[in-house]
Amino acid sequence: MTAPDLSVVVVNFNSTIYMDGLLASLLDEPIALNGGRATVEVILIDNASRDEDHEKLERLSSRPEVRLIRNTENVGYAIGNLQGLAVAQGRWHLVSNPDIYVRSGCVATLIDAVEALPGPAVVGPMASFDPDGHVLLPPIELADPYKEALTEIGRHQDSVARYAIRRRAQDAHQFWTASEPIRLPMLSGQFFLARRETFLQHGLFDPAYPLYYEDTDLFRRYGEADIGLWHVPTARIVHHFSRSAMGRPNASMFRNRVGARRYFRKFWGAPGERTFNNLHARADAIAADDECPFDLEVVEAADQPPTISIPDVEGVYLETAGNPKFSLAAGVFPGVAGPFTFPVTFWGQLGPMEFWCRAVEPATGDSLRTWKIVKCPAT
Repeated sequence: MTAPDLSVVVVNFNSTIYMDGLLASLLDEPIALNGGRATVEVILIDNASRDEDHEKLERLSSRPEVRLIRNTENVGYAIGNLQGLAVAQGRWHLVSNPDIYVRSGCVATLIDAVEALPGPAVVGPMASFDPDGHVLLPPIELADPYKEALTEIGRHQDSVARYAIRRRAQDAHQFWTASEPIRLPMLSGQFFLARRETFLQHGLFDPAYPLYYEDTDLFRRYGEADIGLWHVPTARIVHHFSRSAMGRPNASMFRNRVGARRYFRKFWGAPGERTFNNLHARADAIAADDECPFDLEVVEAADQPPTISIPDVEGVYLETAGNPKFSLAAGVFPGVAGPFTFPVTFWGQLGPMEFWCRAVEPATGDSLRTWKIVKCPAT
């Protein structure tokens, strides 16, 4: 049997809600390759999902391109991906979250980039939160003790928070406005591609991470090995965000900190782990996460998305985040000053919640205006 051109590994846990869209976007539209169509295998690793997902998993795996591997327990994201790599046969290897929709031409663009870029390379696309591509997801920072200190001290010192927000904004603006591939210290673990030989030679995820920080560990190791990590902005995906961790925020936070402690201990030894623990203990004791370091205007809306006024500054854009310190802030580019209404496709995906938005001066990352947006329950 001829080996496929591309192997796609998807690790699932209670996240089949978006799987039809992922498989359709990967398999139903031809992936252009050398004047023909790439052959694709999808290796679906299920980490003991709930019973109601079983029927859908069986239906999805009835496609000839899909191979389902069921685990009797949740072995974690890292081990699940290692299982997939062990049986994959493709020349190129794609790691994907289950809650992804792949835009037309994305995979072909990533394959072309891997082949054209110098040296061994891992590539990732531009991701948006909404299906129309208006709300762009941010670059992921490569964690280290300095950045961790900025984040944690900034939770209770506004001057430090403002500095960290400006610094992240300058990096994010370059990321969002790039037109050619740019090399980064970190990619998102949600969706990335390389030659399979790269993962076989240099390893994929460390199996000691059950969930969270396995991608941070991977990309730090790859950076140290001088493997290029490239953001390819012309390749596009939509990331719906998995519901598998929602509804269990305390469990997710616990796993996140377990992964973080392992990461800081692995790369900076016992002093790194102590620094992480001390920073979080101090910030938790003060518990000032609900305070925004900028003056706020409050806007409330329900069924229809709100309208805000964009300052008349050249190149101004918006950052929006689910927290007042603007970590992991998404980017929105209105294009013109004046009234701006949030996209319906973005607003419709939000439940009743609060989020924060700021108009950003692109050269400095300074906040020109800042809003707290309250989405009220529908009437």
